[in-house]
Amino acid sequence: MDLVEGEQETRTPLCDRLMDGPYPSHVRQLRQSGYPLQMLEEGLRLNRTQWEMGGYVSVPPLLAGVSVIASSRPEIAPEMTSLRLLGVPGGFLSAKLLRGLADLADRYGDGHLRWTTAGSIEFWARRERLLEAAAAANDLGMDVGSTGDDVRCLSACPGSYRCDLALVNAPDIAYALGRATIDDQQYPGLPNKVKTGVSGCPNDCVRAQMQKDHAFVGVFRGSPRVDHEMMAWWLREGRGMAAAAGTTPPVDLEFLVERCPASAIEKSGDSVEIDPALCRRCMMCINKCPAIRPSGERGLAWVVGGKYGHRGSNGPMVGFALASFIPAVPPDYLEVVEIYKRFLDLYADYGRRKERVGDMVVRLGLRTVLELMEMEADPAILEEPSQKMFVVWPAAGSAEEP
Repeated sequence: MDLVEGEQETRTPLCDRLMDGPYPSHVRQLRQSGYPLQMLEEGLRLNRTQWEMGGYVSVPPLLAGVSVIASSRPEIAPEMTSLRLLGVPGGFLSAKLLRGLADLADRYGDGHLRWTTAGSIEFWARRERLLEAAAAANDLGMDVGSTGDDVRCLSACPGSYRCDLALVNAPDIAYALGRATIDDQQYPGLPNKVKTGVSGCPNDCVRAQMQKDHAFVGVFRGSPRVDHEMMAWWLREGRGMAAAAGTTPPVDLEFLVERCPASAIEKSGDSVEIDPALCRRCMMCINKCPAIRPSGERGLAWVVGGKYGHRGSNGPMVGFALASFIPAVPPDYLEVVEIYKRFLDLYADYGRRKERVGDMVVRLGLRTVLELMEMEADPAILEEPSQKMFVVWPAAGSAEEP
């Protein structure tokens, strides 16, 4: 079933249908590269992928950073080997670097790049050219790693570089953690993969608490601060803006009081008061009202053991809050780095082969893990998360309650 040059253009009717319409199409991008599009066509026709199981291989001296996917249709395409580059925390890439990465993909692969869900960058390369491609990536300032039983590429939200709600500088913290554990990202030596994410605030836009073995989340110690002068302006002129756009119900004082998950907000005349003893610092009121801002010392909460996967004895998990507040002191963030590396050592010593971090914590018990980490139990540490983690806002004009 070998294809002659140009024949792919007329033998992919199912792929062609995915190019209809004015919007960007992944098929259009793949067609412009050297990707074997007939593999996708056959997958659509048979309703199953034509790629087989994948895995990670070592190509000395590259002990991590190379993935391989077998092919069930070698007459169309052989195996696909990819080189994985450590991503940049926050996702900031210069146009110059993007041009360099595109050149690598053209020179050593089939002309396309792929961003993984964790922020790593992959491009296909022939086995015999992997070392050459890795050296060329090093020349661009990029490093190879993040496959196998090691520390995976650390992800982060853009933090204070782009978001006014960020409590900490998430990309800088992720960079400090990655720099301190670069050997663990390139030399597999742990019981299983370890995913890590840094969120600038409890909104957790990178889903670190749900998806990562380690989530460092920006938090604040004080009670949300109410600017009563701004509140007066907001009530007079600003509160209807979101509703006018048709995105959310009108936001007013009653709205803030009713929607607070902790029932910590009370109406006080033409403003509100927040009970610091009840407040969970969930950011709901801060997200909705510009007159309410965080206050007090900023730092990080540390949540351990989250994962999406169904493998393991406990299936998908929300992590355990092992520390409610860790100082985040730039530029080295030594307190955060020290506690992270200490847990990696514990995981290497006590984790069973192919056991994820959360499963190990469940097996050993939270108290045992705290004792091994030489940490004191904190009243804010919860074995079970809040039953109302997210607030669902009904559509504008809807009477449906969240």
